Amino acid sequence: MNKHDKDRSQLMFGLRCVLLAAVIIIISVSFIYSYFTGTALSTVEMCLSIAALGLTMLVMFFEIHSYRQFYNEGVRKIYHNQEVELDKLDKFKQLVKRNDFIYNFQPIVDSRNGEIYAYECLMRTADDIGLKPLEVLKYAEISNMLYSIEKSTFFNALAFYKENIDKFGSKKIFINSIPSVILPDEELAKLKEMYSDISENIVVEILENDDDDDTTIAAFDNLRNILNCNIAVDDYGSGYSNDMKVLNNNPNFIKIDMSLIQSIDTDSRKQLLVSNLIKFGKKYNIKILAEGVETKEELGKVIELGVDLIQGFYTARPSRDVLPAIDTEISEYIIEENVRLSKYGNENRIYDAADGENVNVFNLSLEKYSGVFVNSGTVRFIGTKSHIVDMLVKTADNSDTTLIFENVNIKGAVETTVQLGERAKAKIVLEGVNTFNKEGIYVPPTSELLLTGDGNLTIKNNRNGGTGIGASYEKPYGNITIDMQGMLTVDSSGDKIVCIGGGEKGPNSIIRIVKGDVRLMGRGIYAICVGSASGDTDIIIGKCRVKTQCIANEAVSIGTMYGTVNISTVGNLDLVTDGERVTGIGVLNGGSGSVQINAGETNSVIHGDIGTAIGSLGGRVDVHCDGGRVHGHAEGTRVCGIGALDAGGVVHISGGTVTVGIKSSEPMWIGSAEKQPIITGGNVILEESGTINPVNSAGEELVLYRMDKSQSYNDNISTPAGSYTYRAQRDERSGQLCVYVPERVREKIAQMIALENQANSVGIAAK
Repeated sequence: MNKHDKDRSQLMFGLRCVLLAAVIIIISVSFIYSYFTGTALSTVEMCLSIAALGLTMLVMFFEIHSYRQFYNEGVRKIYHNQEVELDKLDKFKQLVKRNDFIYNFQPIVDSRNGEIYAYECLMRTADDIGLKPLEVLKYAEISNMLYSIEKSTFFNALAFYKENIDKFGSKKIFINSIPSVILPDEELAKLKEMYSDISENIVVEILENDDDDDTTIAAFDNLRNILNCNIAVDDYGSGYSNDMKVLNNNPNFIKIDMSLIQSIDTDSRKQLLVSNLIKFGKKYNIKILAEGVETKEELGKVIELGVDLIQGFYTARPSRDVLPAIDTEISEYIIEENVRLSKYGNENRIYDAADGENVNVFNLSLEKYSGVFVNSGTVRFIGTKSHIVDMLVKTADNSDTTLIFENVNIKGAVETTVQLGERAKAKIVLEGVNTFNKEGIYVPPTSELLLTGDGNLTIKNNRNGGTGIGASYEKPYGNITIDMQGMLTVDSSGDKIVCIGGGEKGPNSIIRIVKGDVRLMGRGIYAICVGSASGDTDIIIGKCRVKTQCIANEAVSIGTMYGTVNISTVGNLDLVTDGERVTGIGVLNGGSGSVQINAGETNSVIHGDIGTAIGSLGGRVDVHCDGGRVHGHAEGTRVCGIGALDAGGVVHISGGTVTVGIKSSEPMWIGSAEKQPIITGGNVILEESGTINPVNSAGEELVLYRMDKSQSYNDNISTPAGSYTYRAQRDERSGQLCVYVPERVREKIAQMIALENQANSVGIAAK
């Protein structure tokens, strides 16, 4: 229809409306006149009037219908000019009326550790509605219903958050707000009443808009004050958000628009803009969030630039479900990038920890701290067990401290990882899984260490001359006590290494392994698992488990290279010592002292050119086996099971089960070159037809008697120097019971056994 036809149609429509109105007026006037004058209308007049009125009403119906069509056509034309589809408008109204909004939640990730920091609540609609968020806002504005959207968003989102607080935990929720439609005070008061307990977790995002005016700024200040919530400026760097929006609204968060983040890894101009914003945020305590991170390269670059938070499809997409964590591979990458970057520009800053403080070593490392100093009291160190950070821990001289390590994985870059001060006492409590790298714990000769707790600790000492627990190969060490429920692993490698101990003991130093599962690996040219390198050592091993593997040219599992040893054990020892010159327990080169095995199970295996499983080489170390189970196994050119090859140490066996196995062209089974072994008790078993020439404490020669049937032997043996009681039990593993007694006693035992056998035979015959 052209404009002329349209105008003519409108004119004719108007004329018809006027004529119809005139007819209605005439008929109405005639009826009124007849009523008030009392003049009755004739039947014909009445019928004509009624017919005219009916016809008029019928025509009016069609005219009104035509008008409605004309009106709707006009309305549609108006909506069409605003790009509005009526069916979508109807769906929008249905959406609002029924409050059928759906919300997705996109994780916002901490850029330092890859953990979820918050979730952004994103409005969605069901498939039968099919409106996009921007369409919802469009039709809300056309219908003057933006307020309804704002109210629904706040109340719906917070209701869902609180109902699912077990999934959200303490993480924040970001809610989008329309700057031009701020909820009035009465609605904010309702929100505060309903959600005051979670208000600190609410972050209200100011969506992109034209420049703020005084009313908008005041409204957001009012919202912040009433709800006690945080404010975020959204889409910073887009066409709307600018520096004045940041300055006016004093936000807690700034969200960088994705237009600045896309390709930021290759665009130096964007890097400069974002870097300057990050500096601004750090200065004024505003967290900077990078939106729209969609590639690994973009992620790496924003971490390098120093953003606080990350949001984007690469880290996590929006989801109806509240995700507990992002993809492990991505979170691991975030941590690895932070650890890598923390090593650059290290200023060797030392953090002073206060009594009762919890210290997160990972966060300290990210803040460029390289060490923690503890003056006194109790300090808890918390870490991430899967990632190593460079961090030293030192205690003050003359201090008394308790250091609690919980899932800590730290490394002393150029020094021992944990260092006690001089004349200091330190109690280290282990919780979870902990690792000290490069070196372990330095204990000066005047200091004391107690290692305890139900957690585990692994020390990786792979620096030449490094420290496991105690001191280095050439330095003295202090008191060391290990009394723990968890597992201690020390893995040391280098030219000269010690796992637990050091060069020599301090004036009053003792190594005590009271309780725990201790596993030691020593590899080098000179290696010691427990003890001293060149001086005396005192070692007490309680009811615990100690397992060693010591491999070196010269190696000692428990004891010293040179000096005096005093070793006492009731624990379970499983020792393997390999090298050219080796000692399982005792002294390697000369030396003196004693090894006392009172209970438990000691299994010492050596492989070497020259060595002894228990005792010394060329020294005078006495070995006492008073109880438990002792097994010495030696393989090599010249080796000894229990005793000394070239000197006069005494081996005295008075109880328990002692087994010795040797594979060598020049074996020394039990004893020494100068001293015969003394046996006054115990089940002594020599594997592979080994032989010894023992005596008792009176110097009488002893002979072997194998008891085939008895489960035990208990006899009081008299000698010219006095008497002793010989006790032995059959070995369950080998099935043997071997005792060493004077010849006269062996004959007496044989006669007694013969009489017992005869009596048993008579009894059987009588039956």
